[in-house]
Amino acid sequence: MRKNNEPVLNGVYETISELIGFDNTSKLYKYFAGSQINFPTRLFSKEFVLQEAIKSYDGTSASINKIAVKYNYSERTVRKLLKEQIDNKDK
Repeated sequence: MRKNNEPVLNGVYETISELIGFDNTSKLYKYFAGSQINFPTRLFSKEFVLQEAIKSYDGTSASINKIAVKYNYSERTVRKLLKEQIDNKDK
């Protein structure tokens, strides 16, 4: 047993428990036990990033950079998403 009488967990569960607590780790385990989980490098979907870019893009490279950094996308990808949106509106 560890602090607060929490049991010692196996492998990655120990790390997860340190990050989100034992109770939340237990919930994850019960829901995903036996599954293999892959975490994409990007938390936010391209669709979401596009909507946020549309809201905050002011026509400058600085705003593209700010969006890219905030959502962990490259400036090139943000530009491409915005360009595709503009091209689709013209159709």
